[in-house]
Amino acid sequence: MSPDMARNSNETSSLLDNQINGAKTSTREDSTRTRSATLFNETTRNERFRDIRICYFGMFVSSIVFSITVSSLWPFLQIVDIDADATFLGWLVASFSLGQLIASPIIGYVANRTNNNKLPLVLSTALIVVANLLYAYVQSLNNFVFSNKWWIMLARFIMGIGAANSTIMRSYASSATTLTERTGVMANLSAYQGVGFILGPLIQALFAFLSYPGPVHKSWLYLNIYTAPAFFSALTGAVNLILFLITFKDVRIVLSARRTLSGRSSEILSSTERSDQTLAITCCLYMFFVAYLTFTNYETIASPLSIDMYAWSKEQSTRNNGYLLGALGCMSVVVLIFTKLLAKRFQDRALALLGMIISFLGYFIFLPWGTDYPSIQIASYTPTPVTSIPFSTTLSSSLSTTTADTDEKGCPLDYHWCYTVPRVQLWQYITASIVITIGFSICNVICYSIFSKKLGDRPQGTMMGIFTSAGSLARAFGPITVGFLYKHWGPRVLMIFMLIFVLSSILSVILNYKRLYIETEDECNDNDEESNINNSRCDRSNSNVDIA
Repeated sequence: MSPDMARNSNETSSLLDNQINGAKTSTREDSTRTRSATLFNETTRNERFRDIRICYFGMFVSSIVFSITVSSLWPFLQIVDIDADATFLGWLVASFSLGQLIASPIIGYVANRTNNNKLPLVLSTALIVVANLLYAYVQSLNNFVFSNKWWIMLARFIMGIGAANSTIMRSYASSATTLTERTGVMANLSAYQGVGFILGPLIQALFAFLSYPGPVHKSWLYLNIYTAPAFFSALTGAVNLILFLITFKDVRIVLSARRTLSGRSSEILSSTERSDQTLAITCCLYMFFVAYLTFTNYETIASPLSIDMYAWSKEQSTRNNGYLLGALGCMSVVVLIFTKLLAKRFQDRALALLGMIISFLGYFIFLPWGTDYPSIQIASYTPTPVTSIPFSTTLSSSLSTTTADTDEKGCPLDYHWCYTVPRVQLWQYITASIVITIGFSICNVICYSIFSKKLGDRPQGTMMGIFTSAGSLARAFGPITVGFLYKHWGPRVLMIFMLIFVLSSILSVILNYKRLYIETEDECNDNDEESNINNSRCDRSNSNVDIA
């Protein structure tokens, strides 16, 4: 062998030795960094879960602030403005969600950019308190500047902006949990939100003893069945505000490396894998939209439908629907517990499909059928003397006019569908309510879980803002559409409309079923070990070839 060839061979061997030694050093450094991160995460576990528990309560507050007045919103609206109709009720319910829809992506982006969760949480929770106080004092405003119904809409819009803090709480939960912890924590966040969403009307019903006009009916304070829930929401919001100010420390986990659930950095995903991941995330967004659409539309229509179908008074509707929704809230807790247990045995995508099928069944049960039609509203009239002075004469004549009863019952005379659409039977109403709640409770938990896992360990503030906006869009689009469809065509067209939406979601899950697959942490670890073994073999193979 010539001296030049020997020298080149020695340089090549030295270079390969450096590469191998460098790889070993890098592996040791990664291992040390991983152990340090794991140790830190275990050390801060109590602090992290203290903050997470505050977020549990925060999710309950931001959810209950929407639902606690929904069952009484229609009768309260008719008190503050007798000219308001069901279409305006739809816009009124939607105003909360419009505020949340606009604010969620913005607040998520700000939290990501500033790397600060505490300040947005404090400011948004303060807005919840202020908005509830405004709602409670609407009657005291006495049409100041504009009609009281617009003050109610403004209050609910501000509530929605404040409730966008759910975006930050979900984002924080993803950054404060390991992959093993995250499924349970995200499920609990969904559970607290779902329970608040459903239990709100029960709390409203508990204030039924105050009745109307209530024990306090002064210009400076109106305390009654309709304003007491707003005071309650303001109180719970204030407690949550204090917790965020004093106790919440924004403690997060330390990651040894940013990885996706497939065990690889998102930067090296192929174009096909990126496309599949995008379609899976889009499918999750649509599922979440439809899930919230199913329950929001049911909750919105409950009060006017029960008044029209069963001739309940406003107070009866508020009380009975409150008790029903409260019972459904208790049932949803049980469903959520079972869902967490089922998630350990079945894949998330299968449970999501099951939840959608159950929701479809619920709205199918809701379809009116038969020959039993709702009672038509018949107003009672009271003669009232009126003095009439004809033009160019001093004679006066006494005429009699009529005044309608302010608490009319039954299907309104101007709803033409009342004469052609059968009544939704009470057993149908209760059964469909139970089935729809079961489907919503399952989908609510599973959608969060799939979405968070598909995003991996990247900062999730902006994406969680978009995810929250999907639910807000449903709660904005739903009530507006429900109010319009119900007023003009009645419950049959409304239920068919919902069946089409739920069916489209079921088809979306079926078409993206493979893309919605989530690897378990054990599978990720196995893939990592296999990848390391292959890399080691490759290094040895390459070194042997080069040396040879």
